[in-house]
Amino acid sequence: MTSPGINPLQIAIAGGSIGGLTAGILLHELGHDVHVYERSTSALEGRGAGIVVLPMTERYFTERGSALGEGRAGAADVALTLTYWTYVDQSGAIVDAAPTHNRFTSWNTLYRALLEVLPTDRYHLSHGVAGCAPTPEGVTISFEYGESRGCDLLVAADGIASTVRSIVSPHTTTDYAGYVAWRGTVLESDLEPSTAAIFEDAMVYQVLDNAHILAYAIPGPGDSITPGERALNFVWYRNAPGSEFEELMVDQNGVRRPATMPPGLAQDRFVAALRQDAERLLAPQLRELVLACQEPFIQAIFDMAADRFMHGRIALIGDAATALRPHVAAGTAKACADGWALRDHLATGDDLDGALADWERQQLDLAQTVAAKSRRMGERAQFESTMIPGDPAWRFGLFGPGD
Repeated sequence: MTSPGINPLQIAIAGGSIGGLTAGILLHELGHDVHVYERSTSALEGRGAGIVVLPMTERYFTERGSALGEGRAGAADVALTLTYWTYVDQSGAIVDAAPTHNRFTSWNTLYRALLEVLPTDRYHLSHGVAGCAPTPEGVTISFEYGESRGCDLLVAADGIASTVRSIVSPHTTTDYAGYVAWRGTVLESDLEPSTAAIFEDAMVYQVLDNAHILAYAIPGPGDSITPGERALNFVWYRNAPGSEFEELMVDQNGVRRPATMPPGLAQDRFVAALRQDAERLLAPQLRELVLACQEPFIQAIFDMAADRFMHGRIALIGDAATALRPHVAAGTAKACADGWALRDHLATGDDLDGALADWERQQLDLAQTVAAKSRRMGERAQFESTMIPGDPAWRFGLFGPGD
């Protein structure tokens, strides 16, 4: 049912990940004719990776979960809370522990919960958006398989490699930050009980020279958040200068991977080096976690910030607009915030162009502020070695610490 005062629009969303799904759900519930187009041929998977859940990330489930009906996820179902933010030294001794009560989930858990909310006839797999063109009436979009269609508004949530961004912000560059995140997950039950104990109610960090690693629990098989049934996710930020990076991102089959090296495809020599460094550098608990991971994968870290988020009736959200370094743990939250803000501005009335302009000013300011903070944190940790265990300035947040 259309909300009072809303003139229904035909809205296309390019990209069906968490940001695109959130925007799609909110605009659909506002009363617009929304279709989400995803390039993948099957439901997406995040390779089991964990994410930090900020309030904006789970806002939909916090506000709407109880009203979704029996069997639908609420906030308690999509994430788990860990009391402490703990730092350990190389011996494994705790050097700082603060009760921050951060929340965590797996990418897959959150994606599946959102996908269950959007009507199935509004989510279209195998529909990669290949291009778009503004028209006097709105936007014409073309798909990779050749078909075209028109819409009143195109929302591009197609990630850091967005095909739409070249229309909106053609001079935007994507710059490698000089380091990568080695990631992996291990079942809690696969670790020694004495090792798993430190992760039971804490996110654990270790600060290294020009590097750092963190690990935390996420939902396990069946999205279980019961201790002993969960998974543990680690993220180890490691510097890789340009030539080393180029070699690192060539997989076992000789294929160059521009941004992500999937599990099982990293060259054996690089995995061996990771494990040797784990033996040499890491606290015992983190060392066991990394060594237990059979197929670690790699995510390259980039800086990318479009200088504008809209052109005509085309809007960029999430990583298509600004890719944040992960250290504020706000990338997913920002994508969701873009969708909520778009929903709020479109709910104000019939002036679509004015609403989009107001939305752009607001979200550009937010993105620029948080991107600058995330870059500074990365430089401190990876190149200046000025990251200090227990530093209260090193906290997750989109708008501020904890938010």
